[in-house]
Amino acid sequence: MNLRRIAAISGVLLLSTVALAHDGEVHRDPADAAGAVPTAPVDRPQRLADGSFQISKPMQRLLKLRTERWSSTSLASVQTLVAEARPQPEFALDVVAPERGRLEAPDGGWLQPGQAVKTGDVLAWLRPQLTQQEIADRRAKIATLEQQLVIIDVNVERQQMQSDATVAAGGSAGGNIWIEKYLADRDAMRTNRDLLAQSLSDRLPLRAAVSGRVLSVPISPGAIVEAGQPLLRLADPNAVQFVVVHQQAGLAGRIAAAHLANGQTLRLRGEEPLADGSGWRLRFDAPASASQLASGQIASLRVSLKPLPGTVAVPPGACVRSDEGGGIVWVHREAERYEARKLASCNGDGVPSATLALVDGDRIVTEGAALLSQYR
Repeated sequence: MNLRRIAAISGVLLLSTVALAHDGEVHRDPADAAGAVPTAPVDRPQRLADGSFQISKPMQRLLKLRTERWSSTSLASVQTLVAEARPQPEFALDVVAPERGRLEAPDGGWLQPGQAVKTGDVLAWLRPQLTQQEIADRRAKIATLEQQLVIIDVNVERQQMQSDATVAAGGSAGGNIWIEKYLADRDAMRTNRDLLAQSLSDRLPLRAAVSGRVLSVPISPGAIVEAGQPLLRLADPNAVQFVVVHQQAGLAGRIAAAHLANGQTLRLRGEEPLADGSGWRLRFDAPASASQLASGQIASLRVSLKPLPGTVAVPPGACVRSDEGGGIVWVHREAERYEARKLASCNGDGVPSATLALVDGDRIVTEGAALLSQYR
């Protein structure tokens, strides 16, 4: 036997030994294993006699089909609206002139909209503009109040002596209600007297009754105002309302829920037409802790809309526009059977209920519907 033949026989024996040592294993480069794809053919969707399609499980996975149960009442479309934060009007307080007079600015200058104030702050000064007759009448009222205060002081002193005697005899001082009444009347009379006296000789301070922010200031310093005339409006900074201006007729009646971008819930207060007839104004109230937005700031609202009257909603991605201009919804009837249902339109908000042959509980394709439609 020559050397070439011996070498050939040795190579065959060596290969046989290696094959026997690794019988049943598949050797593949790790990179090839990670990116491997099945080489077996995947059946294309097959049209059946009734017009439905048979789609194998491998093909369903390849198309990444996803379905969900449909209900005629559980779905609502979502729309994003741009709103402006404003104070709630019922939590606003008007500061009015107690009498006729000339306005003067406080020490910090005339107030501006958006400026924060605290309870007791001087918002403006009012210098009364009185006639000679009004001055005489006020002086007479002051003299009358002084006489009444003398009588009340005597009554307070007498009632206090009776209370002291009751306590000395072992009784309770809390049973004398007259002394409390006299004390309250005396405080009210003293305040009224001081205001009248101040109006004769000096300007009157107009103070903030509550803390908040200045919402509007329609009057300028130096103006002559009448008694009861609004001078400015204060708003509670924690009571916020969101206002949306839009041009969608009937939008308010379709709103099922409204939320801020952070998920906090808003309450729809109502809708009103714009004065120029160009649209409508929606108002939403927010809870006190819902937002820290100041008046005038812009916010994004998400509203869930009920379907238009005579329509039903389908999930996003379920309605696919057809070549004929209408729409298609795919229904998963059996494990490998899908039906295409034609619609009159597919507008993303709702489809006519008369054209949608679905029943509650049907599984409709929400992902991959566009790919399915390519096989029709």
